[in-house]
Amino acid sequence: MDFAVPDLAIVLGRGVTDLLAAVDEACAVGVLAESGNGLGFRHPLIRAALYDDMPAPLRAAWHRDAGRALAAAGVPPDRVARQLLRAVDGPGGAAEPIDEWMLTWLTGAADSLIGQAPGVAAELLSRAVASSPVGSAQHGRLAGRLADALYRLGDRAAAEQVAIAALEYAAESDLLVDLHSTLAQCRMLDGRSAESLATLDEALAAPGISARHRARLLVIAARTHSILGELDMADRVATSALEAASEAGDNWAMGWALLIMALGAHMRGRMVEALPLYDRALAVTQADPALTDLRLLLQINKAVALANLDRYEEALAAARQARYLADQVGTVMRLAQAHGALGQFLFETGQWDEALAEVKALNADLKEPAPACNELGIAAVISFHRDEVAAAREHLAAAVPYAQRIGHRLVGTLALARSLDCEHAGAPAEALAALTAELDGNTEELEEIEDLLADAVRLAIETGDLSTAQTLAGHAATLAAESEIPHRQANVLYCRGLVEHDATGLLAAAERYADASRPLMNAKALEAAATEFVRADDRAQAREAFSRAVEMYTTLGAAADVARVQAEFRGHGIRRGPHSKHRRADSGWDSLTPTEIKVAAFVEEGLSNPEIAARLLLSRRTVATHVSHILKKLGVNSRTDIAREAALRTIASR
Repeated sequence: MDFAVPDLAIVLGRGVTDLLAAVDEACAVGVLAESGNGLGFRHPLIRAALYDDMPAPLRAAWHRDAGRALAAAGVPPDRVARQLLRAVDGPGGAAEPIDEWMLTWLTGAADSLIGQAPGVAAELLSRAVASSPVGSAQHGRLAGRLADALYRLGDRAAAEQVAIAALEYAAESDLLVDLHSTLAQCRMLDGRSAESLATLDEALAAPGISARHRARLLVIAARTHSILGELDMADRVATSALEAASEAGDNWAMGWALLIMALGAHMRGRMVEALPLYDRALAVTQADPALTDLRLLLQINKAVALANLDRYEEALAAARQARYLADQVGTVMRLAQAHGALGQFLFETGQWDEALAEVKALNADLKEPAPACNELGIAAVISFHRDEVAAAREHLAAAVPYAQRIGHRLVGTLALARSLDCEHAGAPAEALAALTAELDGNTEELEEIEDLLADAVRLAIETGDLSTAQTLAGHAATLAAESEIPHRQANVLYCRGLVEHDATGLLAAAERYADASRPLMNAKALEAAATEFVRADDRAQAREAFSRAVEMYTTLGAAADVARVQAEFRGHGIRRGPHSKHRRADSGWDSLTPTEIKVAAFVEEGLSNPEIAARLLLSRRTVATHVSHILKKLGVNSRTDIAREAALRTIASR
């Protein structure tokens, strides 16, 4: 549908200036139109009419010639591969044999193609493997690349099957290492780590192994130890991998070794140590298109580290860049991770409509079980706070099959959602149990439980379980010891303030939560401070803290919290002041988020979803979600209706 003008010139063997008259004519009669930085057919039906009118053999030959011309001109492999895929599509979708030139080109370009567009690579490689003689060196190399592409797409079962079949004939040391690496990674992510390490030991014991091969195998071993929680061993193996990779000049292995070392620091809570390691790895991988997938993983993990330091502006920028790049190259696994990270950051910073757009952008079945649980937990927590109980419980029910797949692994947002469900049912003791059950046996892994501590202490105080409250407040103090991270300092102030009934300490916690850009906890701390001021009969300060809490809950759209707090303090003769904000609109233009307003403006201009995505650095799926929300909030049925409503609003404002 869309294409670059220079590509058209290459395919036709003509200069761009020679095409101006024809392009102008095609645009004038409505066949073509500008699309981003290139051109595109004005409507899919126009392209289909022209394309389908050609005989299939002629189309295939033109696609093959176009691919060869683009390859000769040095165009990125993904654009060449898209032409070649069309060339081997037979009648009715049947695959045509791939010729020798295509096999040779794909063998050389596979690494870059997999890094840029693993989905396209997997399609083309599967046909290439079927077209090359089984047992030949070329067949083995292509099969190794196909297994890698399938692994990156998340189809580990198919990747393992291809790798096992290829190992029966593989003789080259490079190929053996690649196949063993893919096999080990598949087994590691499927929870078969012992099998993975045994596979790696076998490969490392092969005679004549080079520094490059050794580095790559050590990287996979280090990843396996990291996933098993053996952080010290992971660090030692990653350090050895980095030395071997530096000796061999292997950027892939250097990038991965640095990532594993950064993750080790990250998991120990040493975010400041992790950031320079991420930056070193990003610098190593920056110039190599074949390392796009690794660069995405680095960018996403760096964003998470920044968020853990409450540096949300930088974290959001890094995650948005990763999401946009993942959407461009078609890496579903990384796109899901980028959406998930953004959803988490936006949830924590109170941008709940935007958070919901991110966590709902991809179907949960495309995600790993733990992230799926986390994102459904986020949606459920937001729904409970907004008094959308039925929707919240739907999200909890949807999380059940994914939670079963991860066993007793802690997912903080899901635990909070289950706790809120119990609170809504008027069962605070069960709500506390929903959190403390997740805390049992995790006292040595406080990083995993810190976001549960504040609510757990609050519930323990409410149920009269002072011993549990003091223990949990001690965990918060341990995390905050010698830490300058605002939310950790806020947590200990909040927990201690609840245990000691210290209104001043709770106000200090609220201020620190504000510094951390965490509005929900800011509101909770203000509410708790108001309660303590009432207890001390300081009604002026109680009213001030109460009003600020209600305003913050209102800004979040937390209707359930607003109603609860107003009802509670009405009993003390304290009501909402005249300067408090009104409840957030549920429909109409006032209900749109800032991002939705921007999207609506671009829809009014006539931009397509891909064009809007490029302008706002969003993924196309996120834009589609925003458009869906706009249609629902405005009560209209089409993009044309959005444009009309936007124009009428502009006229009315003038």
